[in-house]
Amino acid sequence: MEDVGVVVVAGGSGTRFSARSHPDADKLAAPLGSSTVRGTLLEGLDGWPVVVVGPGGVREDPPGGGPLAGFAAGLAAVPGELVVLLGGDEPFAASAVPRLVAALRADPGLDAVVGVDPSGRRQPLLSAHRRRAVVRVLDGLPAVAGQPLRELFRGRVGEVPVSAREALDVDVPEDLDRARGLAAGDGAGPEAGPDAGS
Repeated sequence: MEDVGVVVVAGGSGTRFSARSHPDADKLAAPLGSSTVRGTLLEGLDGWPVVVVGPGGVREDPPGGGPLAGFAAGLAAVPGELVVLLGGDEPFAASAVPRLVAALRADPGLDAVVGVDPSGRRQPLLSAHRRRAVVRVLDGLPAVAGQPLRELFRGRVGEVPVSAREALDVDVPEDLDRARGLAAGDGAGPEAGPDAGS
């Protein structure tokens, strides 16, 4: 899978989570099963080239510049013509990666594919992109800090169904409770490495 890289943006402040739990709470480090929210995601990505953007990893410029700035920083640090974008607070997103990559490979005319959850909502932090298309978008912006992720989806975009489990992001303590219930119910979940489904 040398033509694929994964960027995990994990630099958000988590204000909704900390406001509802504890001011110093770090949702990405919250315990989940035998790991953490971020750890569960990264374990699921074993075998993929992964760059984490946030504290302890690559940093966006400026720090706290938002997910598009984070993706731009990660893009410069990860290999591959196809680049997957995930949120660090999506512990079960890894199982969607093979489908996102396969869908983008299947149609050379697409610039990106985005996950769509069972309610029909697009999940921009569950997406895969052609590097050249992302570079074109970034080069056309006056700055990336504070820009919305929707800038990445102005070209030809395909949609890939994802499950509610895969789309679950831990924004508030109740989301963490749901994630813990899912983790307890099915153990480690499906294998999501590069060879999954092949």
